[in-house]
Amino acid sequence: MSKYGHLARSDGHSKWFLQKTLVEHDRSMDHPWMQMIYNQSFSIKQYAAWLARNYAVFKALESKIDDSVEPLKQVHDASLLRAGTLETDLARLLGPSWSEEVEKMCEESPATRRYLEQLEKDAANPWLVLAHHFLQYNAVLSGGAYLGEMVSQKLCAPHGAPGVRFYAFDGVKPGKESARVQQYIRDFDKIEITTEDKDKMLVTMRGVYNDTEAMMAEVFELNPAKGIKYTSAKDGNANTSAGPLKPCAEQLEIDLAALQTYTGENGGRILMSLAGELLDVSSGRELYGPGGGYSMLAGHDVTRCLATMSLEPDDLDDMGWSPESAEDTEALNNWRARLKEKYPVAGKLLPSEEPASSSDGLRKRKDKKEDTDKAASAGGAAVAGDGQKCPISGKEGTCPMAAIMGIGGKAPETAAASTSSSADKSTGFMKGKSLVASVDKNSSSQESLLYRLCPLHWDDNTIRMVVVIAVASWASGIFIGWNLRKIIMS
Repeated sequence: MSKYGHLARSDGHSKWFLQKTLVEHDRSMDHPWMQMIYNQSFSIKQYAAWLARNYAVFKALESKIDDSVEPLKQVHDASLLRAGTLETDLARLLGPSWSEEVEKMCEESPATRRYLEQLEKDAANPWLVLAHHFLQYNAVLSGGAYLGEMVSQKLCAPHGAPGVRFYAFDGVKPGKESARVQQYIRDFDKIEITTEDKDKMLVTMRGVYNDTEAMMAEVFELNPAKGIKYTSAKDGNANTSAGPLKPCAEQLEIDLAALQTYTGENGGRILMSLAGELLDVSSGRELYGPGGGYSMLAGHDVTRCLATMSLEPDDLDDMGWSPESAEDTEALNNWRARLKEKYPVAGKLLPSEEPASSSDGLRKRKDKKEDTDKAASAGGAAVAGDGQKCPISGKEGTCPMAAIMGIGGKAPETAAASTSSSADKSTGFMKGKSLVASVDKNSSSQESLLYRLCPLHWDDNTIRMVVVIAVASWASGIFIGWNLRKIIMS
């Protein structure tokens, strides 16, 4: 490890656990049941069975949480609790007798029983309860954001409505899940954990993944159907080859200052650098473009961020950083392979002319306030409305009429979205990896006619205006009709 390696926030416990469970995480993300959700090919019965298992897990876990003492005191708050939201969803999907049906489903699930039995044993050790807490709540906060979008579209229900309440957290607006996850990570990294406890927690986390995969297998077998890989889920055009995409025809050689101009402003090209290579991520404009969930990465070198599972602005453009452990190297190689399968190489990043370090031995960084402001703007971009995207207009909200009319569609692409036709459009590269997900597309400033006509998007003023016009029309109709009657009768 370098002399100042310990100064990085990402060198905390969270990074260690995320890197150690990377294989298990990737395996669960590509499980056939998850692929069915990405493809929206699941049945309501299957989804209810999946929620039933989650309900049993969260109900048991939340009965073991004592947030008045350490270590859970550091990371837990009531807004994370999921059992109540699952009750709402199950009541909507299964009806008044949902409780009896859920109990029967869980009794018939060996994987659920196994998980609950292990949790009962782990409850005697608060550090093991913390391991369950870390995985379960962050999984719903991050990966659940995308799953929630898929389920919302399948059920034609807006974000947070009964049936998809599981994925909505009080105080966390759609598209801002990353900020809540990062807060959890920062709080988690403040906890002092001994090496012995970390090793025990790692065993527990791997056990959680194994039992969760077993639950997924049970639900999948209820009604097996074709799914779609996560990398293909957004538009079905992801690269299916075993290797990287074909490089861009024009290979650039630019320095860091030039790279920082490729942020996608005004529909322009979006580049980022990873381990000295430039990647054209313009096809992921929804995520990397202005206002996107990961726009803070556009126009920057992201090597340290990805290798250390960090979204801290201070870890951008660290040209002097190199992997400090075997875990860093493995994570970096993993990201290079994954991203190059989705985004073409556009050239290489030249060494910066700016000195790598200052006189006191610490490398120079940009003004922290500037980075913080940019991160806040990227991670917390305002999302108009509380619903999902309307499949008719492509705006925020889900219009039930779309399903009735058989209209379903994606928002139109930006004209200059990519310089490579083979790159997929907007699949998030870090969903789950950094426990961050951001899939909602910002609303256009130019509202379409369909958007303005859709009642789901009306605000209070619009509704009041419509009511006034309706009442006035009704009154004038009566007045005119009455006078016409008098004229005719006379």
